[in-house]
Amino acid sequence: MLNFFVPFALSCILLLAATIVRPRLIYEYPYFMAAAFTAFVLPQAYALYRDEWGGIYLRTALLMCFLCLACCWLGYQRRPHPALLEKLNIPIDPARFLQGGIVLVLIGWYFTYKLGTLSEEESSNMSTGIPTVYQFFGGLVYPGFAICFYCALKRKWIIAWLATVAAAMIPMQAALFYGRREPTVLFLLAVGLGIYFIKGKTPPRWVIITGVAGAMLFIPSTSEYRQLAKEHPLKALREINFTEQFKEALDPNAISELKNATAVIAATEETGDYEFGAGYWNQIVFRFVPAQFLGKDFKNSLLIGGEQRDMSDFVEKVLGFELPVGVTVTGMGDSFNEFGYLGCLFFVALGYLFKTLWAAANQPNGTVAQILYIQITTSAMRAATHQTVDFLPGFIYSVIFIGAIAFYAKERGVFVAPFSRVDAPAQLLSK
Repeated sequence: MLNFFVPFALSCILLLAATIVRPRLIYEYPYFMAAAFTAFVLPQAYALYRDEWGGIYLRTALLMCFLCLACCWLGYQRRPHPALLEKLNIPIDPARFLQGGIVLVLIGWYFTYKLGTLSEEESSNMSTGIPTVYQFFGGLVYPGFAICFYCALKRKWIIAWLATVAAAMIPMQAALFYGRREPTVLFLLAVGLGIYFIKGKTPPRWVIITGVAGAMLFIPSTSEYRQLAKEHPLKALREINFTEQFKEALDPNAISELKNATAVIAATEETGDYEFGAGYWNQIVFRFVPAQFLGKDFKNSLLIGGEQRDMSDFVEKVLGFELPVGVTVTGMGDSFNEFGYLGCLFFVALGYLFKTLWAAANQPNGTVAQILYIQITTSAMRAATHQTVDFLPGFIYSVIFIGAIAFYAKERGVFVAPFSRVDAPAQLLSK
């Protein structure tokens, strides 16, 4: 067991140490992924490793943790994709770009309001029915915020600042009153990356250290915070003993996502019932085909196997182990369920994508790439902390709506020289 936990822990430490030496790296794929692995997965891995919960299957889970993080770094070592760099070289009319951002904010505001007007019965299940439609369009406030904040920093327009403040109210509410982690991180990254892309300013070292340590302490307390924060967020922060909650999370008997991943890996190895990529397609169908409009039978006909695999049912039937409700199986668990050990190559592909986007974002006319980069960063983290099948729907969602704004805002009649290896800065291509 030691042979698999130690390289994983060392990989987390080395990549984080690199960001402390060069703080700018925290915005690049292998390094923000290392922060996510360290804050979310590493404490759970230590707790299970210490007790050897899961036996031989824990070895596989810990090995997958190491392989997935190593693949984040490995995929990032390739040169950016020239054709994609060229497509992302888009000159933008700032005024039209801001108009598009404001439209996204207004749509997001409207559907977030509609979500709040649902009855208790209608909102009891947020994963099906009309709540999913409202959530789908309500999420547009986040790219809208990123665009408005970008224009506010770049052009200092008052209307852009007003739109930014209006857009910021929803993620701040999600963070303070509901303890939503992904919207919180997306909001903070939109601010941090926006400042970096426009002003060239990187976060201080103490912010990186405090952020990772704070996330590590806060994550085990999320459920309690959500219960208390509905009435008074500041009071909730004072009442919660974060240190005690963190110690309890290190108990091998505690509920943990990595424990779920170990159970999924065990069930998959015991049965040999791999999905071979079906889960990725089925999740896209689940997210983008509305059964309430097109019918459940039609939607199910598009699914490989006729239905999505329910991980809870799958594990319980094979092992008799019940996965706790509301707790994820992590990207290590679901990628193994798809392709076994080869599932870690998913993170290689993400590394290559993010290397290209990072290069495009740091080029002239990289505005669209910058906004897209901001939006999918949390989707990449979610691929590790929740499940890899969530990334493609999130990526497609961002490409559709940010692409639509880019098409509307693109300057017409402007010649832009295509990218080439000669054009791209040497420091980007050599990484």
